[in-house]
Amino acid sequence: MKKVVFLCIGIMMILSGGQVEAGTSFTQAEFTTAESLDPGMTQSGVQFTLGDHYKNFYPEVRYGLGAMLEVGVKFGFTEALVNSSDKVGALLGADLKYQIIKETEGVPIDLAVDLGMDNSFIDEKNATVTSFSTIVSKGFPLTDRGYKFTPYGGIEMAILRGSLPAEKDNSINVFGGLEWKLTQKFMLMLEAKSGSKAMGGIGLRFEY
Repeated sequence: MKKVVFLCIGIMMILSGGQVEAGTSFTQAEFTTAESLDPGMTQSGVQFTLGDHYKNFYPEVRYGLGAMLEVGVKFGFTEALVNSSDKVGALLGADLKYQIIKETEGVPIDLAVDLGMDNSFIDEKNATVTSFSTIVSKGFPLTDRGYKFTPYGGIEMAILRGSLPAEKDNSINVFGGLEWKLTQKFMLMLEAKSGSKAMGGIGLRFEY
């Protein structure tokens, strides 16, 4: 467990080390597989993201609405490079995920689409990222008691607007990650995302 966490931190440091271009990236990690939660089921946890001139820490709650539909809400803290200095602010966001294809005996993968909006507030200014993602994942059970690995990945289209960014930006990002269900109710998530800038993240989540 400790080796996995240290490996993830090392990956995030490598990803954030190279500055592809000047400016601050406000793109968030996905931290979700294509599999939707069952109706009434809830997941909650904390996530940490490290990007180019940008990092954040936030709790998130996800809830299964039924009919392959899932909603997520996040709230926490963000730190970004603004006017040549690191400043701390607030992060609020929400997303809606719909599972299009569910893995069955004849279908090898889960497929979902996700529509999200994240807002960073620093010095009474805001940066708003509206995103649309396509997510593919595949679960690999380790035992018959619910423990499993679920690799996931996809493509995200993101639109950056607001008074905080120096300029408006439209980007396409590719992401990949792993959800490792360590127990029936506890999981670890690792993710890397790359586009005009690179970032990485780690998350811990409980299911109930």
